[in-house]
Amino acid sequence: MIHLPNEQFHVGVYGILINQKKILLIKKSRGPYKGMYDLPGGGIEFGETIVNALKREFIEETGIILSSYSFFTNNECFCDYINDSGEKKKMHHLGLYYKVVARFDKIKNDSDGHDSLGAEFIEIKELNNIQIAPIAKEVLKKPGFSTKLKFL
Repeated sequence: MIHLPNEQFHVGVYGILINQKKILLIKKSRGPYKGMYDLPGGGIEFGETIVNALKREFIEETGIILSSYSFFTNNECFCDYINDSGEKKKMHHLGLYYKVVARFDKIKNDSDGHDSLGAEFIEIKELNNIQIAPIAKEVLKKPGFSTKLKFL
């Protein structure tokens, strides 16, 4: 299949971390979800395992080292957006999602210099009041995720 210059296919791995009825999210600084909250994670580099990508992205975006993880689900999203240069883009986004556990004292709440403006814990009951990336929103609504996530 031939892709046009304005088409992008992206595969990423993302972690779902819940702590004291709060979920860890990042605020996106670019791309189709710019200005929205998303789950921490990102692209898998060539030669990198999925789990190593998850660990690396979590450290880069949140400053947290994962202690355990288990695969939860996958999801995909198709969206049109305008990039920072004003160009119309089409994206096919495939995400692999893991439930993660970690011990931490603090989180990185400043920009990672790539696509995160910083991480923060958001009260699960407040998720209806923030704009969440469509691909993450669908994952958080999936059955079996958590009976405590009654939102959206």
